[in-house]
Amino acid sequence: MTATTMQFGEPAPSLDERVLPPLRQDLRLIRDQGGRRAGEWSGSWRIHDPAAQRFFAIDQDTVSMLAQWHEGTVGALRQALLRTAGHAPDDQKILMLIDFLQRHELLAPQPVDTYARVRQQRVGQQRSLTTRLLHSYLFFKVPLARPDAFLRRTLPWVALCFTRTFWLMVALLAALSLYLVSRQWDAFLHTFPDMFTATGLIAYGLSLAFVKTLHELGHGYTAVRLGSRVTTMGVAFVVMTPILYTDTTDAWRLPRRQRVLIDGAGMAVELVVAVLATLAWVFVPDGACRNVAFALATTGWVLSLAVNLNPLMRFDGYYLFSDLIGIPGLQDRSFSMARWWMRERLFGYGDDQPEPTYGHTRILLIGFAYATWIYRFFLFLGIALLVYHYFFKILGLFLFAVEIGWFIVMPIWREMKVWVRRRHEAGRQAFVTLGVLGLLAALLLVPLPYTVRIPAVLTSTQQAPAFAPRPARLDAVRVHQGQTVRAGDVLMALSASEIEQQLVGARERERLINERLDRRSADRKDLSESLTLAREAQLERDRAAGFERERDRLAVRAPMDGVVVELALELSPGRWVDEKTRLAIVAAPGRLEARGYVHADDLRRIREGDTGQFVDEQRLEPARAIQISRVGAAANDTLDNWLLTSGYGGEVSARQFEGRLRAEQAVFEVAADVTDSSRNASPLTELRGEMQIRGEPISLAVRLLRRVASVLLREAGA
Repeated sequence: MTATTMQFGEPAPSLDERVLPPLRQDLRLIRDQGGRRAGEWSGSWRIHDPAAQRFFAIDQDTVSMLAQWHEGTVGALRQALLRTAGHAPDDQKILMLIDFLQRHELLAPQPVDTYARVRQQRVGQQRSLTTRLLHSYLFFKVPLARPDAFLRRTLPWVALCFTRTFWLMVALLAALSLYLVSRQWDAFLHTFPDMFTATGLIAYGLSLAFVKTLHELGHGYTAVRLGSRVTTMGVAFVVMTPILYTDTTDAWRLPRRQRVLIDGAGMAVELVVAVLATLAWVFVPDGACRNVAFALATTGWVLSLAVNLNPLMRFDGYYLFSDLIGIPGLQDRSFSMARWWMRERLFGYGDDQPEPTYGHTRILLIGFAYATWIYRFFLFLGIALLVYHYFFKILGLFLFAVEIGWFIVMPIWREMKVWVRRRHEAGRQAFVTLGVLGLLAALLLVPLPYTVRIPAVLTSTQQAPAFAPRPARLDAVRVHQGQTVRAGDVLMALSASEIEQQLVGARERERLINERLDRRSADRKDLSESLTLAREAQLERDRAAGFERERDRLAVRAPMDGVVVELALELSPGRWVDEKTRLAIVAAPGRLEARGYVHADDLRRIREGDTGQFVDEQRLEPARAIQISRVGAAANDTLDNWLLTSGYGGEVSARQFEGRLRAEQAVFEVAADVTDSSRNASPLTELRGEMQIRGEPISLAVRLLRRVASVLLREAGA
């Protein structure tokens, strides 16, 4: 900026002869009363614009210039500062101050110059209809009330809340409520599912509105009690989500300690509500009232501690953190410092720091900025996904693009435009940056060896389960895990009381019939029915023989020659089993096979005949060499190998549907034979692990593009 570019009134031959534009008479200069820590910062003074209710942080040099502003000209201002401060500001600093005062309308209006300047600013600030609509969708405010007079009239009603006795009672009640809830913790947690009913959702919504209203009143009453004005209360819509707000800008006139009290007042109110609601939940019986108490309690505890205390978003936690560490305008100052640090590390422009801070202070500013950027990246990405799934596809896709473009792409694009514009100012550091970028590009574009990891289970190629022939009681287990058996060997002895009872009944009836046959000569009726009694006796003998054969079949037998590789858990005499319970697995010794499910994205990178190794998940056994023998031609809709599913600790995402396990994503079955003959012994049980197959080399960029393309195709067809 040069002297010829600054035009206020007629151009002067030199800057020293230029007339200083008069300041507005209603402006107030306020010294930050934050204490010694705040005095360490350059922004320890503020200009208060009462017309717009704005505060501008300025440094001591600016205060010195404004104190001599009445001298009238730039030259007189310089001479006055030489006499009082011992040094005079340079042209750049004076011109920057004049520009700052003009941009923020802090100068007294001039008949022609002010109108032309304001009109030019308004023209420059005009936005297209599309931009205005997008900005309104992303954020807009709706003021609802000017509560200052109401808060001052009703302040005596809540005066008790500002006493030490009140907060001591709250602390005691909090300890009591938490103790009582801990005694009923399971019941407290079981109240949570009730919140997903229609009544629960309504109760939660009303509770949230009630708590947030009290939250904002807490800010308002505290600000009024400490002497500040509360200009407005209303609702701000952030991505169409309503958030109550209270304008306590006037609190910048107060000392830092009092601003901290105002910042934390809303959270304190929420915690009070949470304490009372938690205590009420303990004594209220089950029903709607208890659900409301649960909603109020969880709303207060969770939102106060998890959301409001977060300093990375401009909610209460941010202002509280800013005032506690004594750094006004923390976000803007940290962003400026982080951008300067990044540009210097990447390109070495040689720019001066945005402000003279060093050591832990500079680390704090830079660290806060990067933490905020990373947090917001994932937050806005999550909001974009939520918006996409909430609306119908066309509108959801448009709003998703708006979220990503406005909050993520645009800030990156603006910073990169600065890099391009200042490319001729870069120093030697730029060569290091280009070298690192070239290395990263090579890592992204050069095809690299790629290992396909397939969740799998290692087991024998031939194996068969053993079941009970019918529901029965376990009498004895005749084998142990790892024992060699032959087909038909008894693995477990069973018994069934009803068979024994039926066998005893059949033999008793046969005995009675035989007694009648023995005395038939003395009984004319039995004599006449001799043939019938003989047939009944034979029938009972046949029935008893059938029961004996059924009793003899009550045993779990080996279905094939092999080794017992698995026994069911908790097999003890006296336990009842049914015909659907798998009691044992017998596997043929010899060949082993690994079976698993490969994701659709990795399917193209493997084929039959590829080699690799199987590694169990516990790394208890040495890796086994394998070769793929079979790759499924179609995706598996139903997963038979339940040991690999997420519900049983596996890596394949699955869900229960109509009694079957369904894969959440497209997976294909893969089988591989163990080719290492020295390690071909059958495992004692099925081993869960993964097949590691050396796939075709592929670059990280191609993998990323394919993943994005697959997601887009999936969503387009959904």
